[in-house]
Amino acid sequence: MALKIQIYNIRKNIAPILIALIMGIAFWFYTKTDAIITNRIKYPVKIKTTESLIMTNASPDSITLKVTGKIRLQRLLQRVTPIIKVPKCSPGFQTIYLEENDLKFPAYLRVKDFEIIDPDSITIRLDSIIEKKVIIILIKGIKSDPEKVTIKGPKSIIKDINYLFPDSIPVGNITTITLENKLIRVIPDRIRIKR
Repeated sequence: MALKIQIYNIRKNIAPILIALIMGIAFWFYTKTDAIITNRIKYPVKIKTTESLIMTNASPDSITLKVTGKIRLQRLLQRVTPIIKVPKCSPGFQTIYLEENDLKFPAYLRVKDFEIIDPDSITIRLDSIIEKKVIIILIKGIKSDPEKVTIKGPKSIIKDINYLFPDSIPVGNITTITLENKLIRVIPDRIRIKR
């Protein structure tokens, strides 16, 4: 009988024990990551521009920053990319001389203490985004629905594309169309095959 009472008391007290354990781990993590350190972080170049433009290349393709902050902030900074403000949004090559106020991190991080290590400037190429209808080429006797798809991407690349091939001829009569160039989107990316 006493054993049943002890088991009942343990079950009754398990919730407060688990809550205390979770709070203890959270407090330990908070104090452990409260130290301030300085770290060098390399980021890919990411720019903010208008919806009608796209960056086709950047040289160099990354920037290195020296960031001072708490350990937990440093961990979060590994997963985000700062956005570089472009002074002139028009197609063509542009050289951007980097300054701290040209870089924007997500507001919730409140990154204030950072310095640009490398490079002093980057050269980017902006291109207009266009849409174009192209036909789908299949082997004789096979048709697709739709017969044309829309491709959307940089004008310098899209202007030379007049047709596309499907990825494969499937058993289930539906296939996809993808392009190696990640800057181009195919709409719709799935087509139905008719025999």
